[in-house]
Parts: sequence; structure tokens; C-alpha cells
Amino acid sequence: MTANNLRETVLRDPTDFGEGDYPTALVNVTNVCNLSCSHCFVFRDDNPADARDKMDDATMLRQIEILRDKHNIKSMLFMGGEPMIRKDLVMEAAKLFEIPAIVTNATYGIPKLPGGLVTVSLDGPEHMNDPIRGDGVFQKVKAAVLARDPDDDTSVMVQMVLTAQNHSGLEEFIEEVREWPISGVAFTFYVPRANDDTGLAWDDLADRDPVIDRLIAAKKKDPNLVKANVGTLELMYSDRCLEYTGENGENCLMGSTLPLYMGDGGRFERTFCCFGNDVDCSHCGGYVVFNSAYHKQIKGEGEYHHRSRYFSKPKP
Repeated sequence: MTANNLRETVLRDPTDFGEGDYPTALVNVTNVCNLSCSHCFVFRDDNPADARDKMDDATMLRQIEILRDKHNIKSMLFMGGEPMIRKDLVMEAAKLFEIPAIVTNATYGIPKLPGGLVTVSLDGPEHMNDPIRGDGVFQKVKAAVLARDPDDDTSVMVQMVLTAQNHSGLEEFIEEVREWPISGVAFTFYVPRANDDTGLAWDDLADRDPVIDRLIAAKKKDPNLVKANVGTLELMYSDRCLEYTGENGENCLMGSTLPLYMGDGGRFERTFCCFGNDVDCSHCGGYVVFNSAYHKQIKGEGEYHHRSRYFSKPKP
């Protein structure tokens, strides 16, 4: 056996993230992506995002299984980069978890994940999406969604990241996807980094409030199509949101989620936040952050998993 083959057969143990349970986790299975979206938080300079740092399939399967057992992980979200670049790995790894979920740009098709959730990223109607994600991407994703088997027991959502630049397309996007074979359409807001100068964030969160109003109105108009809790969205208003994030994340409940980014030397690193290291918590727009707080309020517990983002029962 050559030295190279020997190295390939050595399965390294995962990074030690201490003790404690993490009922939910997310794993960056690759730092490679075929798109370069203007709002992507994964590839910011302060995050471990070197595309050369890879972990082979066998090692990754072993490591996430060890982490699952050590930290009692029930729900795992597979992300990237573009996770479907490593489809065989993802589909095998998904079998290890009670509640698997995948977020994908769908340019490689829609994976079948019976009993799980596949979130497809689009950023508005075609004329808004393609300047963000690339020419022709909207039609390619639409074709993939229309080609899927709607009876394969996979919950497929499309999700739009709302920014200060594309929010005007909110209602048009809902109409565009209304007849697609999906379980619903979801929205989250841009999560800026510290001293963000992209123009994607609302400098004054009061200017974001009318967009929240429109999203709540859309939910009330199409409660089955728009997958959001009104109660969650109400927590995002500018006069309340810091209660659930804090200036520096001190009030955020997402500490119960373990974010596994692909770091130096092909090893997992835990970032400060699911959205990376250099986030501006005071201007957080992550729906998942506020939904965890909403769930705690109505259920008296902090446990959250990726399906509950959309399929929970709202407060009467």
C-alpha cells in the first residue's frame, strides 16, 4: 500500500466541540459552489471558506456520526457551497439523522429526501434573481422543480432572501411560484456582517418594518403557501428584535445549534453563528433566529429543528 493510499484509509476523529447536546446542527459539506451569489454569507473573508480544504466522504460520514451520538443531534441541515456537488455523500449522510434537511441552489436537480426537507434558494422573480445568482439560473431551477416527482414524500420549499435591494419582488415571487409542485414558499432577511457596506442591509431597521408588514399580509392572504409564523415575523420588528438577538448575540437562542464549517486542513470548525463569524447581531434578519424564540414562547422550550421552521402550528 502506498503512502497516499494509507492516508486515505485513516479516518480522523472530529474536532472536539466540548460537551452538551445540540438537537440541531448544520454541516458545510463542501466549500465549492458553482454560483457566486452577492448576498452569500458562507464565503465572507472572516469565515473558513477555502475551497481547497476538503474532507473525504468516509471521514465525513464517520465524523458526523460520532458528533451525532456525542451531542444527541436529531436534525441535520446539509449545506455548502453547493451540497449537491457531493450528492452521494449527502444522501448517505442524511440516513444518519431523524430529521434531515438540505439547502441547495437546485442547478443540479432536486434531491429526493423522503420525510425530509429540501430548501431551494431563489431570490425573487427572474429579473431579480438572475442578476444575483447568474444568467439563466431562474429558468434552470424552475425546470428542475417542475421535473420533480411531487409524490416522493419530500417537502420542497423555495426560499427568497429579502434584502434592501430586492424586497420589491416579494409579492411577484409568490405569484411566480404559486403553481409549482412545492410545499410552500419561505422568506428570510439578509444577515449583514459587521460594518456591512454591500447596500443589501437596512441601515435603520425601522425601514425594514414595512417589508415585514407586507410579508405578514402575504401570509394572511396565502396561509398555506407562505410558510412563516406571523408571531415569528412580529418579533422581527425594529422595536422588539434586539430582545431576541442582543447587540452581540447575547439573547440569541441559536446557541443550541452546532454549525460545522469546513475549516483549515479539511477539519470542522464551529463559527460564532450559523451565519458565520463576523455577523452584525443587532441587524440580524435570520428567520430561523426569531422562530427559535417564537417556539420557546409558545411551547416553553428551546428545542428547534429545521422542519419546524415552516411546519409548526402557529399560536391561535
